[in-house]
Amino acid sequence: MITLKVCFFLFAFVGISSSAFVDNLHKCKINNGDCERELVQSVIRDIAKTGVPELKIPPIDPIALKNVSIKVVDLIDFTIIEGTVKGIKDCVVDKFVTDVEKEKAFMELTCDITLKARYKVFSNSPLIKTFLGGETVHGDGNLKVKIEKIHIRFDYFFYIQKRADEIYIKCKRNKTIYDYSILGNLNVQVDNLYLGKQESSQMIADLINQNWKLLIPSFGKPFMDTAMEFVYEFVHKFFDNVPLKHYILDDVSQYARE
Repeated sequence: MITLKVCFFLFAFVGISSSAFVDNLHKCKINNGDCERELVQSVIRDIAKTGVPELKIPPIDPIALKNVSIKVVDLIDFTIIEGTVKGIKDCVVDKFVTDVEKEKAFMELTCDITLKARYKVFSNSPLIKTFLGGETVHGDGNLKVKIEKIHIRFDYFFYIQKRADEIYIKCKRNKTIYDYSILGNLNVQVDNLYLGKQESSQMIADLINQNWKLLIPSFGKPFMDTAMEFVYEFVHKFFDNVPLKHYILDDVSQYARE
């Protein structure tokens, strides 16, 4: 009997938690960009740290990283053994616009982001010797990257979906695209990084910190692609699992399809 009561309490709590979240969402007209911007801002602020597990919405501040491998322009093998990304809950939503007839939306964010991680890196590319003077770059240590005012634009493609007698925004995840620029500064701190046999952490960190504007266009995309997967997961889980009636005032059933 006690076990049954505990189970009942847990199910009731989960139901109340998800209900409280969706029932307190601010509602907007679907073509009111300012209202939608405030809606998305409140969602990021309120649930970025916790997510909503019962709605399958993951937390994104901090983002936990483990054994994330990144190939940088076929020159460098980089792995985040374990780390965290913080700052997303404080992102500022600059713009959010939806065009239901074109089945397209775009969002602009500005964020201050910090990555702290244990890393491994290796490269024996001939370019390493040409530009840095060592036979290899290799390291296994600690890394901190701080980015001030990274501005990101997302273009989302979606359709209005009718599912189980509810209306949802269904994201076309594979068509989502993004672009970014760093409006502030980027700073890297790293240890235990070698050029050949020479410990060169400070030299390489200084090189990056002084020249990141030149390096980011070539070397930044693989890291951003990895980070964006977590953001996509958060955004798409929200739209895929929260019925549109909880945050949109308009009747858009005329646009719905299975």
